[in-house]
Amino acid sequence: MSLTAEQKAVIHHPGGHAKVMAVAGAGKTTTLVYFVLQCLKRNLPAKRILVLMYNKAAQEDFTRKLHKLHQSYSNDFEGGALPEVRTFHSLGLRIYKQLIQQGHLPSFDSKLLTDGEVESQVWRILQQCADAETAKDILDQKGKWVEPAVNFIDLVKSTLKPPEVVFEASGLPAQCRFFADVFTAFEQWRKAQKRITFSDMLYDPCCVFHRQPEVAAVFSGHMMQIIVDEYQDINEIQQFLVSTLRGDRGDLMVVGDPDQTIYEFRGSRPEFMTTEFDQAFSGVSLYNLSNTFRYGHRLSLLCNHLISNNPNRDGVLCLSHSSNPKTSLTHRVTADYAKEIISVIREESERTPLKDIAVLNRIWAISAPIELAFLENNIPYRLDHSLSVLDRYELAPFESLLLIAAGRYETLEPQAKSKLLMTLLTNPYPKIRRTVLQDIVRVAVQMSDAQPGLAIRQAMPETLSNRQADQLLVRSRLMDDAQAGRFRAAKLLSKYFHATDMEEGIREGAFSSQQIDDRLETVRAFIRYFRGLDLSSDTGWQYWQDLRSKRQSKSNDGVRLTSMHRSKGLEWSCVIIPGLSDRFMPYRPDGELTVPASVESERRLLYVAMTRAKERLYLLTPEVKKTAKKGEKQESNSPFFYELQYESSDLIGTAIDKSQQPVLKIPATAQDISKEYLVRTGHEITLDVSVDEQRLSGVPDYFSRNAGKRKSGQKSEQRVFHQTYGEGVIISDEARYWVILFDTGEQKQFDKRVAAQYLDFLV
Repeated sequence: MSLTAEQKAVIHHPGGHAKVMAVAGAGKTTTLVYFVLQCLKRNLPAKRILVLMYNKAAQEDFTRKLHKLHQSYSNDFEGGALPEVRTFHSLGLRIYKQLIQQGHLPSFDSKLLTDGEVESQVWRILQQCADAETAKDILDQKGKWVEPAVNFIDLVKSTLKPPEVVFEASGLPAQCRFFADVFTAFEQWRKAQKRITFSDMLYDPCCVFHRQPEVAAVFSGHMMQIIVDEYQDINEIQQFLVSTLRGDRGDLMVVGDPDQTIYEFRGSRPEFMTTEFDQAFSGVSLYNLSNTFRYGHRLSLLCNHLISNNPNRDGVLCLSHSSNPKTSLTHRVTADYAKEIISVIREESERTPLKDIAVLNRIWAISAPIELAFLENNIPYRLDHSLSVLDRYELAPFESLLLIAAGRYETLEPQAKSKLLMTLLTNPYPKIRRTVLQDIVRVAVQMSDAQPGLAIRQAMPETLSNRQADQLLVRSRLMDDAQAGRFRAAKLLSKYFHATDMEEGIREGAFSSQQIDDRLETVRAFIRYFRGLDLSSDTGWQYWQDLRSKRQSKSNDGVRLTSMHRSKGLEWSCVIIPGLSDRFMPYRPDGELTVPASVESERRLLYVAMTRAKERLYLLTPEVKKTAKKGEKQESNSPFFYELQYESSDLIGTAIDKSQQPVLKIPATAQDISKEYLVRTGHEITLDVSVDEQRLSGVPDYFSRNAGKRKSGQKSEQRVFHQTYGEGVIISDEARYWVILFDTGEQKQFDKRVAAQYLDFLV
């Protein structure tokens, strides 16, 4: 391939530490492969070069390209050895095993702890560590407490700081202070069980190195050149490992894009790359890879406008290379994302293979109606969720109810009947002990083959309380309704949802606020879908099985249905982003203890999602209803949509693509980025100023609405600086705490007794 001057500068870096700021699609993998070969040409031994990649896919891609290019230039090298290319966690695991052999760490069970095991254990420990009143709340509201506690444990393991110190900088409310004790108790349990999580592959070895410098010294100083890819995603523990391995010798080259830092919940921060790398290592050479080879001018302008709204940003202006495709932008307003996506895919399928199309969602809750639409319209797809919507746990009672309506209950074997009845009696879970429910089901199965509802009523013991009996009676009568075919399929499912108080059951049983959103939206989407089908209840079950057969017959060559986070590092010819609304972007989970991602992080996430497109990008925003039903949450455009400067980006990009030199009127808010882009790419287009009323009125209103209001009589202009959240102003000064509104739009509450040491009061 033809290399740019910027790429050649990196490849021929003469030595010393280096930082490479690379935009999305900048060809950094190819550049780094050439740099590794250049190191070998300089006679650096392969075993003294270490390449660290962020995930397995990147590691495999880099290794493949390295071997291929090495073979092409084999005459330039003595010997065939190539350096080691590893992920952080595979390297950590190898070090872990060596520390076990040396007696510094105990052995562990090779089976990693699953998310479910961790969540279940944390829920138990939370109740043990909390006071009596809080313990009761934890028992009743699992989702409210488990997610923030698990996230806190992961956050501690991204650092080498004590949990108490991590808590003070976490932004969690004072009532969560006992999370530090939860962390300690969880670690005690984990070690007693000889189990580790994915995070522990790095955390445990680094803790040994931190406590015992003499052990760290054994692993230090062996590498002459260390290359770290995706450095914007590094956290404190990974940075510590890199520094330890380097020791007091060797050069570091780190490569990344601070504008793509999207894993702050794992401890990543853009500052690790933008400022702290230069502070930690002297004589750092700075290189930029500003040309993207993935997409055209319109998309580059769109992304530059968006990301420029992040304060204190130190990224690179992204410039489309002249050889790139002329990426088109399409904005569609719709009341039904799934229906609109089907329309887009039908248009795209005439020119684009389905495997080159991706639908990127902010949260999985958006994917349920889309997947159902794919199945109904026979569109092959590849789902990155662990379960198809048809196999989701929260929909199991619906399938069981429809099976009864189809007259198939009496054909089941006793074991299958027991499973079906337990599904209906436990989802959502009633306040009845499982052993009692199991006894009821056992008796009911023995009692009747034809009338499950009646059998449940006859098997109910007199020891049940009135409330418990009512819960089972409601479900048994719904079985009667199903068997008698009294309602259409959608009506039957809707009655079950409301009569069993399924929404409250989901809220109580989920481990996180995002899980609540995901499950509720899946259930509602499924009911809406069946309402549109207008099936009788006796045909609903067979239709479900037909959909499942379609799902099982799909190949992996279909449309990719995935999340924005999982899209990182990938690219497609066509990318569709639904849900560009104030509900999902920026996403704000409802959990009162959940610390949401910062507005800056959410903006970076949208930036990452958009930069996955090569030829066409579709942005779907909601249709704003003129009137909303009572209690219905009105959905409107994401504030990020206005920051994109969509019309200006499309207008200027189109003029560049057509080699035109017109005078274009664009808003004042789009002038700076647009002018800089034109200068940097060498295009002479004159820009005049127009008024952008929508931009000026839309975005500030949203962020001020969601940032919170100052309390009457408690105004303060005292500005402060927080080491994690940056600058802000104290908007509420209570006896025991401050409420701070940060410049990013985030609002946090801090306990005065401990927060003062983390704040700088600005003049």
